[in-house]
Amino acid sequence: MKNIIMTLAYDGTRYLGWQKTNLDPVQPSVEYVVQSTLEEILQQPTPIQAASRTDRGVHAEAQIINFILKKDIDLDKLQHSLNCLLPSDIRVLTAAVAEDDFHATLSAKAKQYIYRIYTGPVLLPHLRFTHWHVPEPLERERMTTAAHVMIGEHDFIALRNHRKGNDYNDTVRTIYSIDFDDVTPDILEIKVSGNNFLYKMCRNIVGTLVYVGLGKLSPGAVAKLLTEGARADAGITAPAHGLTLHKVFYNNAFTQTFLT
Repeated sequence: MKNIIMTLAYDGTRYLGWQKTNLDPVQPSVEYVVQSTLEEILQQPTPIQAASRTDRGVHAEAQIINFILKKDIDLDKLQHSLNCLLPSDIRVLTAAVAEDDFHATLSAKAKQYIYRIYTGPVLLPHLRFTHWHVPEPLERERMTTAAHVMIGEHDFIALRNHRKGNDYNDTVRTIYSIDFDDVTPDILEIKVSGNNFLYKMCRNIVGTLVYVGLGKLSPGAVAKLLTEGARADAGITAPAHGLTLHKVFYNNAFTQTFLT
């Protein structure tokens, strides 16, 4: 038996998210499609683990999965077969043999997401499934100040949404960095890196930063959020379609870079 690690990219627009919560072939999860295709090729039950349970409509550029392969098979051929059978909005980028104890979820040290915002007056049609349209100027200095407040270890209970059947025992998380990149005068990318994320935490961080940029919240109000934990006082949950899982880190060197 071999422990196989794969890197996936997908457009999450027509999926219910990553996690296999239903078996509806009309609007399935990404996990359901990938696992079903793997099992069709391998002719064996093939449960898979993933680094991130991306929400409905969220995309991935480097989702990491692993599964146990019970038979010998050429990984290049397996990757090719998957890409032939998978729908065109899901692709396998890499396939390799991992260490026996590697687990895509539990072995992850940090994750990095990119959130894309379009600030022009009219949203370009080809960006409608990948960018949040905010057709107003955003005050970057205020957003940067608020972002600095969020960096470090904090209780992020005010920046997570409730989900039925999923109550966190611990809502303390560490944000290593929040970076802003003006890709064009109308396209802003916000890159958020952290050790782990609560339910919709990344989208709530972005929604809160946008509220700060619009003047609806002050940077000082963000500091209060982290100390008093009032979700109602934070910004909105940014739309799912603007969010992309960009990278997953399995090396402690990543966290050391941001903490030194």
